[in-house]
Amino acid sequence: MSDALSSLTAPGYVPPVPPLAERVGWLKLLGAFRRNTLEAFPRACLDAPAVTIPLPGGGRMVLLSTPAGARQVLLTATDDFVRLPAGRRVIGPIAGRGLVLADGEAWRHQRKVLAPAFTPRTLPMMLRFVARSAEESCRRLEAGLRAPADLRSEMQRVALDIATTSMFSLETGALGAEIRALVSGYLDRLGKPTVADFLLPPGWPTPSSPRRALFRRRWLRLVRAVLEARRGQGVTGAPRDLFDLLIEAHGDAPGGLLADEVGTLIVAGHETTASTLFWACTLLARDPGMQDALAAEAAGLDLSETGAAGALPALRLAKAVAQETLRLYPPVYVIARRAARPSVVEGAEIPAGSIVMIPTWVLHRNPRWWDRPETFDPGRFLDRPEPDRFVYLPFGAGPRICIGAQLALSEATLVLARLARTFHLRLADDRPVLPVATTTVRPDHVPRFHLARRAG
Repeated sequence: MSDALSSLTAPGYVPPVPPLAERVGWLKLLGAFRRNTLEAFPRACLDAPAVTIPLPGGGRMVLLSTPAGARQVLLTATDDFVRLPAGRRVIGPIAGRGLVLADGEAWRHQRKVLAPAFTPRTLPMMLRFVARSAEESCRRLEAGLRAPADLRSEMQRVALDIATTSMFSLETGALGAEIRALVSGYLDRLGKPTVADFLLPPGWPTPSSPRRALFRRRWLRLVRAVLEARRGQGVTGAPRDLFDLLIEAHGDAPGGLLADEVGTLIVAGHETTASTLFWACTLLARDPGMQDALAAEAAGLDLSETGAAGALPALRLAKAVAQETLRLYPPVYVIARRAARPSVVEGAEIPAGSIVMIPTWVLHRNPRWWDRPETFDPGRFLDRPEPDRFVYLPFGAGPRICIGAQLALSEATLVLARLARTFHLRLADDRPVLPVATTTVRPDHVPRFHLARRAG
């Protein structure tokens, strides 16, 4: 263990979270999806491999909370468990027919098209954009040191800058603020699942359908403006970024698939990273020793555009902080599927049509799989055995694991190292920052941070 880590005391900060529910009926569970799903996960999920909740009309919801159950649903029997119609209703206005909602042959083709942009050999090129965006973020924060900082908005901005520049070689400028506002507004309101989203048959309209359709039109107009800006740069022979790869694969095919793919990648590419960076800041603000250790680790490393890729392997603690943040606040806090045919998982009978859920939030905080799971302890990702791949699921698992997982983790690692090397962070007040999970895990309020520049 490096000198930067050996000086740390035993971890002790326990971030506040809603308690697991003692008893949950179907109405409470489905209603909580709109308010805060974390309040409705049954405490029984910590001990029982499967918890079954009867639904109206004879259906059922089954929560699977073991690595064996997750493995069967996500890896060994993927054809038995398909996308939930509710997910299409909620995510569809943003993703359309993009990769995240594609199925079957369409999904395989789209994944194949995108895969070359997310291989290890492309990472150094991507990290140049990450380093540039991190540097610009630090300059903005330093210019505003006199007032408390809104790091949630700043992390959304830096993550969007990274997504658009690294994947599309494009500075969004004024479009960036509009993208952030539109996506954030959708996730805060129309992106919250409702009881109707789960209970109505596929294709039936819900009370939210008209407003989601209106958002869809506004969103597509904005994405097409991004596409036009990128088209204006032209093509320079061999593909230089993800946009060129998409043009080669989809061109301007009717149906808007190119716009759906670009829109999906913009949202997925910045929402996960922004969420991870924000929650990491709230954790580090309560742990000054960890901040100092991060700064010591990054001291002397070249985190510039030219040096970022070479410095990344040395940022072991920064990576561990990002991994621990993803454990405590997983972007994919629950994975939902529908049983396409009758199955038995972990001894539970699952009739066709049942809703099957893997509560990642509970898996990540279960003392059966983690030591002191409620505690912020990046050390668990340093010198200890790696957790079972189906116990730690921040990006999902199996064939549909997030295609940009490695890039997102590398982004968070570099940005955290750059922030910690430049600033001391502390929260402006003692009000707890509680997680609220609807479409993503977001804070119950937007806290402010005091930043002070480190000496040297």
